Amino acid sequence: MLFGRKKPGFVKIEEIAKAADEASEEVSQEGAEKPDLLEYLTSLPEAEDEFAEFAESGDQEPEEDEEEMTEARKLADYIRIRSGAGNLTGYASLKEEIEEADQLLEEIREDEDCKDIAYKEGKKDRYYYSQQNMSDNYAMIAALVEDKDLAATMVHMVRFNSKTYPAPTPLSYFERHPYYATKPQIERAYQVMSGREENGDIQRFTNNRNSDFLFSTEFLSPKYAKALAHEDDFAD
Repeated sequence: MLFGRKKPGFVKIEEIAKAADEASEEVSQEGAEKPDLLEYLTSLPEAEDEFAEFAESGDQEPEEDEEEMTEARKLADYIRIRSGAGNLTGYASLKEEIEEADQLLEEIREDEDCKDIAYKEGKKDRYYYSQQNMSDNYAMIAALVEDKDLAATMVHMVRFNSKTYPAPTPLSYFERHPYYATKPQIERAYQVMSGREENGDIQRFTNNRNSDFLFSTEFLSPKYAKALAHEDDFAD
């Protein structure tokens, strides 16, 4: 068929029209008046429309599948994007840009869909990041870099590497990403660091390849540190 399957109502009307014609022929033969087709149609039961449910569903507005995008969730997405690019988001900068930053950060903390938003406390600021896009370890290092205190960064990372891997840390490590310190800057930071009594556990030695290393005596003995001194372990 040109228009596809007929609806029941269409079939019914054809049957009605045919019946009306037959009735018309009968009454004309008997000399009676021709019955009113409209009256005849209204007297019949209504045919069920099989397309009614589709018409009703088409009139309904689509349900909202997406959750409400609150201002707090917008801020969480902003932090995620920056984390994906390897950047932390400082609290101080948020306060400068957003008047209600404290309220939004509290809403993020209480929102189950924002549980990936975490922060590291630095010496100069609090740094937010997304655990979906940045590891906790990288966030720790990035926070140290943001504080711009190379001496404190060296102490922290030397202790961290000595305890975690364990391994001594080559001084050349701080020339690489994400520190990018120069040799003179590293030497100055070492002098500052070694001049503080609380850093007495940080020791320095030179291996047989003339590379300088630092380690913490809290986690490594001098003999063990020298045995583990492989600069390639920290290569990119």
